[in-house]
Amino acid sequence: MNGFSLTVADVLTKKLFSSAKLIAGANGQQNIIKWVHIVENMDATKLLKGNELILTTGIHLKNNVDDFKQFIHQLIASKASGLCIELGSSIQTIPDLVQQLATDYHFPLIIFQEEVAFVEITQEIHSTLINQQYEIVKNLEDYAQLINKYTLTANNYEQILMHLYKHLGLQVIFTFNGQRSIFIPNIHQDKYEMMQKQSNVEYKEKHLISCDVNILNQRYGEVCLFSPLRVINEYDALILDRTVIALSQYLLRDLYIEEKKGLEDRDILEKWLNGVSNIEELTHFIQEHHATTTTNHWIVMIHHIQKSKNSDLTYYKLFTRNVFEKFGFFPFIVEKNHQLIFILANLREREPYKHRIEQAIERIHDNNKKYAKLKISLAVGKYVTNLQNVKNSFTTAKDTLQIRWKSQDLSYFYEDLHLYHLIFQLQKNPAIMEMVAEYIDPLIKYDQKHNSNLVETLKVYLQTNGLKKETSERLFIVRQTLYHRLEKIEQLLGHDFMKPEKRLALELMLVATE
Repeated sequence: MNGFSLTVADVLTKKLFSSAKLIAGANGQQNIIKWVHIVENMDATKLLKGNELILTTGIHLKNNVDDFKQFIHQLIASKASGLCIELGSSIQTIPDLVQQLATDYHFPLIIFQEEVAFVEITQEIHSTLINQQYEIVKNLEDYAQLINKYTLTANNYEQILMHLYKHLGLQVIFTFNGQRSIFIPNIHQDKYEMMQKQSNVEYKEKHLISCDVNILNQRYGEVCLFSPLRVINEYDALILDRTVIALSQYLLRDLYIEEKKGLEDRDILEKWLNGVSNIEELTHFIQEHHATTTTNHWIVMIHHIQKSKNSDLTYYKLFTRNVFEKFGFFPFIVEKNHQLIFILANLREREPYKHRIEQAIERIHDNNKKYAKLKISLAVGKYVTNLQNVKNSFTTAKDTLQIRWKSQDLSYFYEDLHLYHLIFQLQKNPAIMEMVAEYIDPLIKYDQKHNSNLVETLKVYLQTNGLKKETSERLFIVRQTLYHRLEKIEQLLGHDFMKPEKRLALELMLVATE
């Protein structure tokens, strides 16, 4: 037996199988057996759950090759481990067509050349399987305690994966955050890559198993076990599951340590945002923290957070960092004045960045609703292609945040708010805004006094480029009412309110009043 699994090859070595002979399907000898079932009719296969070794006298197959082939097909479809047939009064020989079918599907076909007691076979094999289950539970508990202790002393995650390899002797493959897979040990990489290119699903199911590494409700990567020499069994899967749990805990602890260490980097990050760092200092800092980052494409994103008493900002930072990395950004994070400022390195320069950021924001919002429950306002600054221009992205992100506070329905992105940024800059000069306000102030006062809708009418009229039919339809008013309102607007603003220079001032002021 191989570890904690019982295969067809294993049972063939037992004393009760001394008179047995494997006549077909030799390539399926590594099929795992989870139970033994006696079948003496054609309908019993619908009761099979998979991985059963089937015993039969073949009385239901006597003198009928088509029924025999159909029976074999049913067993293969039910994922039975193999078929044992007692030759005697019912069946004296196995047709060549049946043997060829079993060989083609790697389905072990075993004959007993003399009478055997099926009940003794089932008792012995079932006893072996039950004893294995007890051993699995005991070894699994011992391994779980050992691996949890091991994570406390391990210096890196590769040591944990090496411990998994030493325990099972199977090829371990770890893939995380879309990076190149790590093979421990690197002995079956060529066979693994060849198998991945093949479309043999049945082979993959038997020789490959994977388990996701989840951190903070996000998929961080996966660990695979691969064995070209034997079938992956239940014990392998359980050990993999326990290892991945321990690995997730180790990686989470490592992320928390990194987050704490990030506080030490705050000074240099703030200098970077304020544009007072030199290029050599920044380059060294970036390479030290993320050696593979060679991009010159950056964008600053601000998360303004209204924290509650029970909120965990460290959790939010870890989760958000993981999301950004998943969508192709490496984040440098500064926490300041109820804000998390993300300096995002775009690692996928050839892909549009806005769609990926929108996807990341959606993922962050969904998780925040379920777990963190923070009140968050987001803003994304200007996209820049130089380390020293990050200050510009930070400044525009702050302006975008100010604009979005007044209207959360607006876009997160600086590039989408050109007109609003222009007004925002104008609002910083009271003299200019007072001058512009003179254009629309008469309408505002008239609406307040008469409870009318002249401001809204003017806004729609300008949006439709003065098309009266479309304006009345959008306002849901008859044409005569529109004429009356336009006449009043002309009295208050002057008959030249549609001239280009005056119209521009009106449009700016209408946006500003929103």
